[in-house]
Amino acid sequence: MRAMSGFLALAAIGLLASGCGPAMRWDRSDATAETVQADQIDCRRAAASEAFRSYAFHSGFGIMGPPFWGYRHRPDYFQWRQRLETERAFYEMRLASFCMRNKGYTQVPVNEQAPAR
Repeated sequence: MRAMSGFLALAAIGLLASGCGPAMRWDRSDATAETVQADQIDCRRAAASEAFRSYAFHSGFGIMGPPFWGYRHRPDYFQWRQRLETERAFYEMRLASFCMRNKGYTQVPVNEQAPAR
């Protein structure tokens, strides 16, 4: 049992380390720093608003449905709420990224020089 938990811990650390990459920023050839910042704020606000509307009444499992059939114990409210907040946050990040790409931006590493304008 101890060997299995050690293996799982190493696998989790490996997955986390592989996800680390260079810091990225949004770039568009005709945009100034102020334009990029204004577009980011606009996209983040729109994404937050849409994500809130999409998840405002989402319940994850049937609270109003039949009594927790198939569960040994009643589901934990904190874990349920945390999962919903995590899903909403990922949805919001994807929407903000989609908005920036629609405005013509691409992501480039932070240390990369911007093209001459």
